[in-house]
Amino acid sequence: MTRLAAYLREDRARAAILVAFAVAQLALVGWDLPSSFSWENDGVAPHDIPVGVAQNLIPGSSFRYPLFHLALLAALCLPVLAPAALRARSFALDDLRAAVLTPATMTACSIVAKLVAVAMGVMAVAALGRIAERLFSRRAALWAMFFAATNVSVAYYGRTSNLDGPALFWTVLAIERLLDDRDGRGGPRDLAWAAAFAAAAVATKDQAYASFLLVVPAALLVRRRRGVAAAIGVGALVYAVLGGAALNPTGFAARVATLIGPASEDYRAYAPSLAGRLANLGDLAAAQGAMFWSWPVVALAAAGIARSARSLRACLPLLAGLGSVVGFALVVGRCEHRFVLPFGFFLSIHAGRGAEALLRPRVLAAAAGALAAAGPLALALTQLGDARRAVEAWLDRLPRGAAVETYGSLVFLPRFPTDVLAVRRVGPDPPGERDPLPGMAEIVGSPADAPARAPDAIVLTEGFVEPYLRRSDGAGRILARTAAAAQADVRTRDFVTRAIVGRVPGYRLALVAGPSLPAWAAALGLRPAAIHQSTGQMVWVLARAR
Repeated sequence: MTRLAAYLREDRARAAILVAFAVAQLALVGWDLPSSFSWENDGVAPHDIPVGVAQNLIPGSSFRYPLFHLALLAALCLPVLAPAALRARSFALDDLRAAVLTPATMTACSIVAKLVAVAMGVMAVAALGRIAERLFSRRAALWAMFFAATNVSVAYYGRTSNLDGPALFWTVLAIERLLDDRDGRGGPRDLAWAAAFAAAAVATKDQAYASFLLVVPAALLVRRRRGVAAAIGVGALVYAVLGGAALNPTGFAARVATLIGPASEDYRAYAPSLAGRLANLGDLAAAQGAMFWSWPVVALAAAGIARSARSLRACLPLLAGLGSVVGFALVVGRCEHRFVLPFGFFLSIHAGRGAEALLRPRVLAAAAGALAAAGPLALALTQLGDARRAVEAWLDRLPRGAAVETYGSLVFLPRFPTDVLAVRRVGPDPPGERDPLPGMAEIVGSPADAPARAPDAIVLTEGFVEPYLRRSDGAGRILARTAAAAQADVRTRDFVTRAIVGRVPGYRLALVAGPSLPAWAAALGLRPAAIHQSTGQMVWVLARAR
């Protein structure tokens, strides 16, 4: 923080970029609040914070994410969680859960997690600027910071409780130290700090390891480093503690086994073959205009790479981004924003390099700035106009005690007034295996039997519906195991197919809600931004025919 404050005092332009970025991020942290759960798919707030810490520490137990960031958030949330637990009727698990999973407590935890993410995101952009200035120039650094702040993936994951943003923060600190020459031309101290920061990144989210696969060997080639062995020891020790391996070795081993098995293979969308890798790479390349910036800015980044290609040192940050693609996205066969977040972030440096060379005329600079800002603006408007808000307004008009049925993960669902409506969630899993929501009844059964249960309303979200409708177009692309399982459930697939067109016997399609952007935004050509079944989602509501 001291380095950041000094960095801001040195240059008002860089301070303005960071302040504007922070304000824009803070304006959106409450898009899904107040609530006992979050709309951030794969986020850790709010209920995963205490659960994740406990499962990381209980011998033999494991959680899908490492210990470090969860423990940090738990410590920060303790002033909220401890009083809530003390108000419970007893320390039995069900009573503790009921006391903690209230909207007030969980909303406070969500805000804490998101504020930490915003702070880390701002500091990551500042560190990126320092790297760009060291490699190129002040002008290139300012553009790099601006493009990082307007990168759609960075904007979203820089304000959510997902671990991708915090992992990127520690990653960029590690890369900065790898390039740091203050301690005797890349001396042992900087290398040790780089190793510690890299360990913190991987202890935040395991996939961060990929960012170091290419850049570390290249950095050691650029300049011989003293203290490599000591740095490896530092990194191993830091990771063993922060990642939980030293505290719960059996649980750590179980988590790693899950990561290389169901956690990755169940969601693979590309075949583990040459055709699959090529299809995956092609889709990732084609999606840059949606994941990062509009295509003219992507072209600027390509021009910046071309200008930097003669220097391996200038390409080191890009290698960190490429490592995340080659060493993770292509390995697990995925194509979503978060899987290329590090690549887009470090690509900002080269977009800044391209802008420095090509955007000298003010009119070109203004045009590039407007094009870059359009993406995060569309994302912000998409979040503010979330379809679930329209569903919530529709539900508020139902009579007290009306029965409402829904399906799927909590992150897909609108916020139900469970104190007014009789809400039930139906699925094949036992209730104990689902994320709980106070006041919502958990029913084991098939959605296809909804007409027999005769609820007054049925709510279907795109996150639940999509796997039943998904198709593979071949050419290396495959159905993920989760989607294949949904396709195999013929009764539910037929029910879903009929429901979204209003053909369920005894029911009418009462509402089809999508993200609502203002008319002026649509006139400017802005479109809803869909990110990982979190933003830009559709919702269908069926009402019982009278």
